[in-house]
Amino acid sequence: MLSTVTRFLTQHLTPNIQRLVIAYSGGVDSHVLLDMVVQLQQLHQRPIKIIHVHHGLSQYANDWVNHVEQVAQAYNVDYVIKRVSVNQQQASLEDAARQARYQAINQELVAEDVLLLAHHQQDQAETFLLRLLRGSGVKGLGGMAVIASVPFNQLNIQAWRPLLTINKKQILAYAQQRHLNWIEDDSNTNENLNRNYLRHQIMPVLQQRWPSVSQQLADTSHRMREADELLQTLAAIDYQQVQDKCDSLNISRLAELSVARRHNVLRYWLQQLGFNLPDYQQLSKIWLEVCLAKKDAQPLYYWPNVEVRRYRQQLFAMQPLQLFDNKTEIQWHNKHQSMLLPTGEVLTPQQAQQGIKTEYWQTGQISIRYRQGGEKIRPVARQYHHDVKTLLQTEGVPSWQRPRIPLLYINGQLAAVLGYWIDQAFAEDT
Repeated sequence: MLSTVTRFLTQHLTPNIQRLVIAYSGGVDSHVLLDMVVQLQQLHQRPIKIIHVHHGLSQYANDWVNHVEQVAQAYNVDYVIKRVSVNQQQASLEDAARQARYQAINQELVAEDVLLLAHHQQDQAETFLLRLLRGSGVKGLGGMAVIASVPFNQLNIQAWRPLLTINKKQILAYAQQRHLNWIEDDSNTNENLNRNYLRHQIMPVLQQRWPSVSQQLADTSHRMREADELLQTLAAIDYQQVQDKCDSLNISRLAELSVARRHNVLRYWLQQLGFNLPDYQQLSKIWLEVCLAKKDAQPLYYWPNVEVRRYRQQLFAMQPLQLFDNKTEIQWHNKHQSMLLPTGEVLTPQQAQQGIKTEYWQTGQISIRYRQGGEKIRPVARQYHHDVKTLLQTEGVPSWQRPRIPLLYINGQLAAVLGYWIDQAFAEDT
């Protein structure tokens, strides 16, 4: 087993990695991982740090802290204890604890770290079954990756799972052979938690019938991950065909795809935009209730933190639009400072001044308003004034964006529809 971790470190350690950080619960899995990494220090020649998260959920949590301190001293490694408060009102205590744990760990990571996690083959098998029972698709059933980005981490630090192909029996045998002392978490026997119920009630039954079930489920999870890679490749190809301007999708070209490929590229598109992915039923409703809505409709489909809308033959995804008072007029007194708009956007002086004559910007009274109806502007190189509403429609600006476009007024006159047109009277000479 030590040879497996040796090969892993040899293959993946690069000169830019300066420190190995271990998420250390004190249980047998993380203790074995720590023991191995310490044994191999002459190989990797990196300082080691352990992070222990004190959730406060167990009456023995303070005893575990004492154990961590003793272990760190015995191994002569740096350590930190992170105390967190877990929201016990969430539907899943497991998910709440996991999120709190990673957020605490992230506070201790720096750019040249790598985080080592002690997940093993049985963890992977349990994850596969839990996600299967939740109705996850191919991506979810791919389970945990051997190498992935640390969740919630803005530095894109890698998380490594060098024990992921190793089974629990091997880990216990190693710990006993090395005479290691570890913590037994009392919550591991709480069968109200889904993973514990699966571990204690379901897996033993499966193992009686299929002794290698953990290996088989972990292998299936690996094949699902490979299948997801192929789906991502296909989605990227289809995305090139259906992508439209402004990160939107062309609905007519989407209609040419099969249902499976359409769903696949929709997931890919939302993922590229950084949004939460919808479930299968929600994905179907995007097509039925938004893309196939009546031509004169303004369809909107929502799930947490995401809105999908249609304009003409374009499909848009965005964060939920913030309500605002479009009758607000904001005086721009300090023209050297950015302005927070009522829509939640920030407007910089450089953005607002671009294309405006310097003398007007410096001496004029500047204000920001929003469309009320009837506004007219004479864009540069045009002979007449045009209705702003008509210009925006002709330009193909989606209906929900039009009321949110800031209008720049100078001395009470419309000088610019920001991002689109400048009135010729206020424009720089070209």
